Amino acid sequence: MGRPDSERAQRHTRGSTPAPADPIEGEGSGDVGDVNLVDLKRVNKIRRDFVANVSHELKTPATSLKLLAESLIDILEEDPEQARFFAEQLKNETERLANLITDLLDLARLESGEGAQNPQTVDVRAVLMVVLARLRPAARRKSISLSWKRSGSTGLYTVNGNETQLTSMFSNLVENAVKYTPPGGRVEVAARTNDDEVVVRVSDTGIGIPEKNLVRIFERFYRVDKARSKETGGTGLGLSIVRHVAENHGGRVSVESTLGEGSMFTVRLPRA
Repeated sequence: MGRPDSERAQRHTRGSTPAPADPIEGEGSGDVGDVNLVDLKRVNKIRRDFVANVSHELKTPATSLKLLAESLIDILEEDPEQARFFAEQLKNETERLANLITDLLDLARLESGEGAQNPQTVDVRAVLMVVLARLRPAARRKSISLSWKRSGSTGLYTVNGNETQLTSMFSNLVENAVKYTPPGGRVEVAARTNDDEVVVRVSDTGIGIPEKNLVRIFERFYRVDKARSKETGGTGLGLSIVRHVAENHGGRVSVESTLGEGSMFTVRLPRA
């Protein structure tokens, strides 16, 4: 709390240096105020961009749902076969919207730090087994070889963290690898440990990522190929979720990729 005006006046009369103005509210606030103002502007810009992106991403499936519903009503009795087609499209768009909302909620929780408290000991190997079992049917449908390779003792694969978040992170990585690998390709999940870390690599023989795009792929809503992402049902949030989960667990994620040859994502997490 600032001093009363009368006390300030007395100090000034005695030749003392006046109390400095509040660095945020006062004029000429100096370096601290400038830094605070820059940070505030940056945060506000991030929020504006996020709201604009969310609005755009939600508007697209919402508009599709409306048009499909109207078309379905118009031809329901006249053309049952076409009506069935519109119903299937309606289902797909509904799933896309639901996935987008789920990813938005997950990302919001991660960015707020929710779920990071009271970490538990998690067996990364067991998490990967669950993820691989869930995604093997999708790989088989595309005739993709989904393999698992581990080195080191199973007892060394524990980390402190949130099992749900870790499952989401590895699910996103393996699911993306399957989605963007052509039929007949390969996806490999390899894990190892060292004195300090659990290291998991997800590699594929997929379409790859242009070098110029690598620096941005962990950004929210960033898509290398928007048309292909829509075709595969991507929300543009999966890799952002991956990055946040890794960072929430004191780790990091990196990527290496060659266009037309494939990609390799590496997650490093501190051991428990």
